[in-house]
Amino acid sequence: MKKLVFTAVLFAGCIFSTVFANAQTVKVGLERYFKNSPSISISDSLIKVSIGNGAKNAIGLGKSYVMKPISKSYYSIGKYYKTYNLAEKQLVHYIGNSCIPVLTDNGWTIYITTDSKISKNGMTKVATGANAVVLSVNGYNKFIVDGSASARVSTNNDVVNLTKSKYRGEIAMYVNNSTITPINFVDMEQYLYSVVPSEMPGSWSVEALKAQSVAARTYTTNSLGKHGVYDLCDTVHCQSYNGINNEYPNSTTAVQGTAGKRLYSNNKLIDAVYFSSDGGATLSSEDVWNNALPYLVGKKDNYEKDCKKWERIFTYTDLTNIASKKGYGVGTVSDLVAGYNENGVVTSLTFKGSVGSKTVTKEEIRSAFNVSADGSLSSRNFTITKSANGVTLTGKGYGHSCGMSQYGAKAMAEAGKNYIDILKFYYTGVEVK
Repeated sequence: MKKLVFTAVLFAGCIFSTVFANAQTVKVGLERYFKNSPSISISDSLIKVSIGNGAKNAIGLGKSYVMKPISKSYYSIGKYYKTYNLAEKQLVHYIGNSCIPVLTDNGWTIYITTDSKISKNGMTKVATGANAVVLSVNGYNKFIVDGSASARVSTNNDVVNLTKSKYRGEIAMYVNNSTITPINFVDMEQYLYSVVPSEMPGSWSVEALKAQSVAARTYTTNSLGKHGVYDLCDTVHCQSYNGINNEYPNSTTAVQGTAGKRLYSNNKLIDAVYFSSDGGATLSSEDVWNNALPYLVGKKDNYEKDCKKWERIFTYTDLTNIASKKGYGVGTVSDLVAGYNENGVVTSLTFKGSVGSKTVTKEEIRSAFNVSADGSLSSRNFTITKSANGVTLTGKGYGHSCGMSQYGAKAMAEAGKNYIDILKFYYTGVEVK
């Protein structure tokens, strides 16, 4: 599910033109498995290491490597070498002292620990910088990367294996408070190879997957820089992404078949939000968040027949507890009343209690229940059946219901519609280019 970011819409209108470079790099924070990890393991026999986008140094020291942050004071010998091997050969001159090769902005050098007995004449005392990491093989520290930018790792085949998944492109080791969050620098189209089947089953119709590809590409472009250090994370907070592990031939074909295409309204990139299932009707942006956008207009969806169905049962005691935890101040709840729009979607929900009433609207209709055992409501397309003891909510759909319904896209494709038909149905008045 994608949340609308209105600032991104305005930002996009200012700087993004309708023409994009063929190769556009996306920086993806790999939070799902690795956020704030004490160390990162790389399962490759030959890797290339660089500082930021600097010169790449081929390293072949084993079948796997471990990188972890390091914060320590050393003495630098002040001499620099072109390669790791040349620096490593110099260690013979410091036998009996704790020393290690180091990749710096100026090339390879050697750091010696401050407690070493060797004369420090001509050496400079240094403290490792905020980006410093040490690389080890089989438990032995082999070298340090200590530069003005994060250490980056790549391979000859441009695929880096981080044990839990393989990722195209390069991996930067972002250090923060003695932990590492890897950042995947990857071409946008290759990023979409994984995103599209992660967000929509790769076995679905190619036309539905093409619609997902264009929506995801547009959403990605509008989200560049969303996380500051990186553009997007790899979870559903942004877009689900799991590297090569999630790639699927059908969806890769869809990405390639729509290469570079994005969605525009009045020549500005739209915020191409999407969700799982609308249950028969979508909602306008102002009915979900705040601003009214001309391309996010709610409508009846007669294509989505195979809706996700759900049911939630609440006693009046449950509703009283929910209202209390949310701070509604209504006392003992005795009734729950819904208001509907012309398409049968709930636009207001009122908790009626012994000392007052509280009406919630927009996404708070769903999130009002996030303090209950089963969390927020799946959708706002539901009816209420009342009994002496409580209420039963019977609903259809899953998600915020604004933008493109993925199950609706599937149904439209199965009905013979192409991806442009699908996109123009869910995003009013847009152009695909």
